[in-house]
Amino acid sequence: MIQVNTNFTPYRMKIGRREPVNFTVELVNPDDEPKILTLNIALSKQLSFEKGGYKTEIIERIKELPANGKKVFYYSIFPKAGTRTQEQPLMIHVAEHYRDFNYVKKEYKKNLGLKVED
Repeated sequence: MIQVNTNFTPYRMKIGRREPVNFTVELVNPDDEPKILTLNIALSKQLSFEKGGYKTEIIERIKELPANGKKVFYYSIFPKAGTRTQEQPLMIHVAEHYRDFNYVKKEYKKNLGLKVED
């Protein structure tokens, strides 16, 4: 089983400042054998991983997450022009593979919300 831990810094996005929110994803492997994983993060249409506003999805391939190990990913989330002040959804999808990236053994999904305020 893979543990998916997430963190926003700061916890809310302020549109008036037009500053990004730092988003951290930590994948933890508590098992005694290494894992092959794919991490997919999808933002709502009103958020982006780039200041320009075009990148709304990231896919990371982890060739080996060691036994009892962890891997941490750091991202910045930016508001697009016209972003509404409401909770914006984020979806995290982790696929655990068998032998190589062609075979999926297990899938883990986590839905989050980022509060956007004036």
